Amino acid sequence: MLELLVSLLITVLAVTLVRRLLGIERGRWGVTVLAVLVGEAFAVLVLRAGVGNIRDLPPRAAFGAYALVTVFAMLGIVVVELIARPGARWRLRGIPRPIQGTRRLAGRSVRYVKVSVIAVRHGLINPVGSDVEVRGSRLGSALSASFEDAGGLFVKLGQAMAAQPHLVTRAVAAELARLQDRAAPADLAAARAVIEQDLGPPEEIFSELSPDLLGSASIAQTYAARLRDEREVVVKVQRPGVRESIEQDLDILARLSNRLERRTTWARSLGLKELVAGFAERTREELDFHIEATRTTAFRQSLQDSDHVSVPQVFEEFSTGRVLVEERMGGQSIGSFGALDGIDPDQRRELADGLLSMTLRQMLAGEPFHADPHPGNVFLGPDGRLALIDFGAMGRLNRFERSGLVDMMRGLQTEDPSLLREAALRIGTHTTRIDKEALDRELARLLAGAVRPDGTVNPDLFSDVLFVFRDFGILLPRSTTTLFRTLVTLLGTLQVIAPGHNILDAARRLGGDVMAQQMSPQNLQELVLQQAMDAGPALARLPRELDELAQTLLHGELRTRLSLLSEPEDVRVARSMVNRLVIGLVGSAMALSSSVLFVATSAPGPGGSSLINLLGGIGLFFSVLLLLRLVVQILRERE
Repeated sequence: MLELLVSLLITVLAVTLVRRLLGIERGRWGVTVLAVLVGEAFAVLVLRAGVGNIRDLPPRAAFGAYALVTVFAMLGIVVVELIARPGARWRLRGIPRPIQGTRRLAGRSVRYVKVSVIAVRHGLINPVGSDVEVRGSRLGSALSASFEDAGGLFVKLGQAMAAQPHLVTRAVAAELARLQDRAAPADLAAARAVIEQDLGPPEEIFSELSPDLLGSASIAQTYAARLRDEREVVVKVQRPGVRESIEQDLDILARLSNRLERRTTWARSLGLKELVAGFAERTREELDFHIEATRTTAFRQSLQDSDHVSVPQVFEEFSTGRVLVEERMGGQSIGSFGALDGIDPDQRRELADGLLSMTLRQMLAGEPFHADPHPGNVFLGPDGRLALIDFGAMGRLNRFERSGLVDMMRGLQTEDPSLLREAALRIGTHTTRIDKEALDRELARLLAGAVRPDGTVNPDLFSDVLFVFRDFGILLPRSTTTLFRTLVTLLGTLQVIAPGHNILDAARRLGGDVMAQQMSPQNLQELVLQQAMDAGPALARLPRELDELAQTLLHGELRTRLSLLSEPEDVRVARSMVNRLVIGLVGSAMALSSSVLFVATSAPGPGGSSLINLLGGIGLFFSVLLLLRLVVQILRERE
């Protein structure tokens, strides 16, 4: 018992000492304890090899043995840091469940291997580890076939990538656009079970719940129902177990995208890791129906009396994170065959103008707007008004983006490429030096073909502009790319409602609309006055600052300050160089000293081995490990 307490005390002291020596202030307790236990085992083996029976060691040798344990423990932690991926953290989250955790790990591992095999089969990954040269439509075909074979969330990722051709190129997007969500419908009993778990028995909420599906997707299904007070509603129910399945696939996607970006050129060219991160964020939002309910309510509250558009009411008392109950909108989708037959052209134009006016007003006022207004999400009600459904995708513009939208619309109207360029530079960030003249020439070429002979705007214009910005190194925020996608979708929907509808003429025609007010020449005086007011404080300080500058020059006191390493990228490069230099020096010094110990002449101990030579061999091994790690990192940068 006494020996056990002494061993425990030695271990605690060793853990504390190792953490202090390595500067570990918090976390990593499990790794440190494990490293100390391994260090104690190695120390026992070394001492037995060098001196034989360790019980015969004199008391004065205890300090040396303790130092040996500490060194081995520190080396163990260094090895763990070398093996672990950057940013990894070892934390205990919740109560350990080894059986459940093992089952999940096995399921994830099997799924990961299956997806990796699919990627290898379609030529996206080289099994021997070298880079894969695949581009254009061939890359799109390989991705489409891989996503289709993997199924589940991978098909949804392919569809999301197809909607962003400015990021993945047109050739890849065209191939991915062929993917279809073929999720098998779940039976009504499974949906009723989810409703009962979240809300209670369905019979207490609905007087009728239709077994026929209104719609089915990979995450949820919708049913028609009637509340106890006879109001017609639509019930959106999350598929049972879909959250666990999606989280598993999202984890695999994150791991696979990291692996592909490290090993393949095509993944780096697409920015696959960033694409997957954005897709994962949006998918997790879709899993929480509270978010869609909040967005729908906010959009409904932002409507004005002049907006001839209706939005379904959300019954929050019957809605949860997995169940969403909304008012059922009458009529049918405008994408349905014959939905707009019998409506005269003037009324069609009024409907299109109303939808456009509302969307532009919301964009320019900083209000939430529907980011996916495709014909399937737009209904024509019995009262002749349009209705919007499915608010899973929403957008909202900040002040800079709203100002940029105005400049873009002015640029389209006047065919002025400089307005488009200035708007893009104000909203986004540029990664390289911008050749403004070349950018203006390219934008002017696009603007020349923006309006078709029939007066309608070319719907490819907005995606083409995004391509040009990307080619010139201008990175736009996600909310801005959402704006462009919304405008492209809106243009298509307006053509369905009113063929030949011209968005620029409509913006000028809608006299009371915010967009028309912004674009009207009568507001030029207000614009100049606002700009002058904004520049007023700077103009007031200008004479004083010029006088101070002149005085400084006369006295010869003008100084300049050079700020080294002011950019994060410069700091990262410098830190990497210094770290490698330090590792190289430490590894070389350890190799030199260990080599001296390894070849030193020393009498073998009772254990049959020389303790000095043994320590030299161990030190030589770790020094070679450090130096080889450094060489591999340098060689990888050449790829």
